[in-house]
Amino acid sequence: MINRNNIKIINDIKGYISTGKNIKTIIENTVNTWQENRTEQSKKDDTELGKLAEDIFTSYIKQNLQQIAYLSYDDIRTNNFKKHAPFDGLLFNNNININTLKELIDEINTEVTNDKWGKISDKLKLKCYQNHVYITEIKSTRIAKRHKDSSDNIDLDVLLKDDFLEYPKYLRKDTYNTIHSYTEYIDFCKKYRGFVCKSGDCLLDIKKEEMLNMKHLYIRVYIDEYASNGYLIGCISHKTFIEKSEIKKMPQRNKSELALYLATSLINGVDVGMIAKIK
Repeated sequence: MINRNNIKIINDIKGYISTGKNIKTIIENTVNTWQENRTEQSKKDDTELGKLAEDIFTSYIKQNLQQIAYLSYDDIRTNNFKKHAPFDGLLFNNNININTLKELIDEINTEVTNDKWGKISDKLKLKCYQNHVYITEIKSTRIAKRHKDSSDNIDLDVLLKDDFLEYPKYLRKDTYNTIHSYTEYIDFCKKYRGFVCKSGDCLLDIKKEEMLNMKHLYIRVYIDEYASNGYLIGCISHKTFIEKSEIKKMPQRNKSELALYLATSLINGVDVGMIAKIK
């Protein structure tokens, strides 16, 4: 469980800001999953925020968890930034077999090249996991007014009321606003996606499919651009995430009110230092 004492506060994050290399190409190929009319400036701001969060996490790993390595997807991709990134990076122990790592990277790039949307298969994700190469997502969020107290200070307990988030496998945008629970999501998948309950327990079966589709590790970073501070909240494995997940919408008028998410509370994660225990 994550509590306020687990949050790593990173001061003066201006020193972590990326140079912006390839940002233009990245935003030109960014897929609008739910916010269809995002401006180029909005895409640029969001992309830079995401890269900043990745830089903060990478620096933390290098300074505090030297036995662990993080390899950004941008450093292994072979598509000249022309496709949407399927994940943020790969996390693994430094004692990994280099040939195994290279083989997995080659397979990732082959699948991204051959897939119209730049996705990788559930089968390859499982192969990475079995070889102790963990597909990782680093979610960045701007500190907003709702995260602050009456004195305009960050309230860490309020931050922890937020969630880890992931898109469901079969539907990212609920156009008709009819899905608000796993039961309704399962009904949709049965009717429109050919989903079949093999065990007789539909919830168990759908969660198994969702877990195979997920990244293996989720990192959450909050950024206060005004104060130039970062908040490294913690992390969660895909297994814990899906076990404690719900289907949820995050209403934000004229922005994401129809986006569908798998969600679980941030407190269900663990201190980011637990990454040191991966094999």
